Amino acid sequence: MTPDPLTVEENAPLHSIARMLEKHHIKRVPVVREGKLVGIVSRANLLQGIANAAVAPTQSPTDDRQIREAILNEVEHNTGANTENISLIVDGGVVEIWGLVESLEQKQAVTVAAENVAGVTRVENHLGMMPRGVGYM
Repeated sequence: MTPDPLTVEENAPLHSIARMLEKHHIKRVPVVREGKLVGIVSRANLLQGIANAAVAPTQSPTDDRQIREAILNEVEHNTGANTENISLIVDGGVVEIWGLVESLEQKQAVTVAAENVAGVTRVENHLGMMPRGVGYM
């Protein structure tokens, strides 16, 4: 463990991260947001990012955050599902949904709510189901 590691902000351009890895002869660098660790970028991640940048539509992290907030708002007001039990990841308009809902209908409603938000290009629903009252003491 390095006591004072080099870090990059979450919105750092790929070329500057690549330059840092090369300059300091390191294979990975921690990614931070407001001083808190949010991930790690490796050389392999950079190659994937560069390869995908040539074919993927560009979407800013702000757009992804706005999409995420719009989906949560839509789910909260229109599906009956509890947003406290749902986690959303939005990356380039692709939405991954994780967590628990009470029924198959809620699971489908969350998918539809996400698909109806502007900017969403694909939805991957990984929600599980746990009926109300099950597993609680």
